[in-house]
Amino acid sequence: MRQVSFYENGSGLLIKQWPNWSGVVPSVDDLVVLNYGDDNEYAESYRVRLRVIDGTRPDGIRLFVEKVNP
Repeated sequence: MRQVSFYENGSGLLIKQWPNWSGVVPSVDDLVVLNYGDDNEYAESYRVRLRVIDGTRPDGIRLFVEKVNP
């Protein structure tokens, strides 16, 4: 299992985390939908701009994303 962390591209602020992620890890230029709220009733789309995999922490992946306008 991996932990995928999403950061705002440019500022580096943490947006959201997917702990214990067993799915496909998004790549550069992929579109990801991040859900919010108690019942995931809110969703925002982001484009992956940079993917960082650290060899000392192979189970932690950092993605830098930009919000996509609806």
